[in-house]
Amino acid sequence: MEGLDFVFPVMTGICLSAITGFRAFLPPLILGVLLRFFPEIVSLKPGFAFLSQDPVLIALGVAAIAEFLGDKIPVVDHMLDWFALPAKVAFSAILTYALVPGATHWFYLLVAMVFAESATLTVHTGKAGLRMLSTTTTGGVGNPAISIVEDVISFVGSLVALLAPILATVGILYLLYRSGRFLLGSHGGNEGEFAKATPSFVWFNASQFISRWFFRFYNGMKIHNTELVPKNQQFVTVANHASIWDGFIMGGAVRLPLFIMVKKEAFDNPFKGWYLRKVLCFPVDRSKIDAPAIKYAIRLLNDGYNLGLFPEGTRNRRGLVSPFKAGAIKFALKKKLPILPAYIANSHLLTPPGTVFPHPAHMSVHFLEPIDTKAELEAGKDENQILQMLYERICNKGTEVMGFDVRETAETVDSDDIEPISATV
Repeated sequence: MEGLDFVFPVMTGICLSAITGFRAFLPPLILGVLLRFFPEIVSLKPGFAFLSQDPVLIALGVAAIAEFLGDKIPVVDHMLDWFALPAKVAFSAILTYALVPGATHWFYLLVAMVFAESATLTVHTGKAGLRMLSTTTTGGVGNPAISIVEDVISFVGSLVALLAPILATVGILYLLYRSGRFLLGSHGGNEGEFAKATPSFVWFNASQFISRWFFRFYNGMKIHNTELVPKNQQFVTVANHASIWDGFIMGGAVRLPLFIMVKKEAFDNPFKGWYLRKVLCFPVDRSKIDAPAIKYAIRLLNDGYNLGLFPEGTRNRRGLVSPFKAGAIKFALKKKLPILPAYIANSHLLTPPGTVFPHPAHMSVHFLEPIDTKAELEAGKDENQILQMLYERICNKGTEVMGFDVRETAETVDSDDIEPISATV
């Protein structure tokens, strides 16, 4: 059947176009190299032999190397996603037109072009979305690792698309399916191998360094009273909670390794859950007394590490401070460790509902004088009294910074018609 003569070229064109969504210059470079050294493998329309000429191969090689290196640098990789899109669309059209034989069979060429350009745009959009997700959840630290995986897929995929188009088609469809389930899935991050990810101080230091400077430049974040952070003594830090970024903010402000207790739901996505564990976060099930989380926290303290807690139990999207949960400071009291209070101003404005990338809201972090839990207990205070003292200190600092009472009361409980409160800090 005549149409069968076009099936393989069309499949090859679509597969190469999908791979072009990852890398603009690598697929045409590989095609040119094969055409130059193994012309019997590749069959192109007349007039496309220029792809195998030295100047073209050199230009594509230099561009591919530049794209390879630039894609490993956070921020630069996002710029490449914008600037490389026209090149990807153009190469997708060129490669597809060069591979589909005959000038008169416009129907097959039209079908190939439609699917090829759709594949390019789909993969490019997914790549850009994944990179943005990595940036927002890892501060850009995970971007180079993702980029290397994309390089491998692009190189191997280009070869397979040219040598075995059916296999390449099946492989790309399966890859897209599995990638979608993995990246968009809401389960798996607290199970299996993802739940076994071990903390990494290298990941933590890199992530917090990037986060600290990102917030400093992008949000003008100021950190006050850093001299109050214990340098040679173990401690537990406690702060108000209004943003998913608060853990990164506190880690960057303290500038010491800080294990942070985070709600279990934040670990549901496999990619996000794996990363959170790498940067010293650990999950807690807020629906019950979570014995494993309690044991893990105690083990961390026994090993001499510092702990970060947000005793409100959940975010306050208005930027107010909700009453602290009972038992929130049991860890510090059990070990008689000093508690370092901190107030984070305006972090609730970073990611209002419906946003993905943080807003340039001005923020600040204010450390307070540590509470000597050993002295307070010896003075006859109980857990509830110390917890209330901690709450009042943080609220008083927040009221001083914001210019209004930041306590969440029955009259200020969040509702749909109440807007977030902000202040210049």
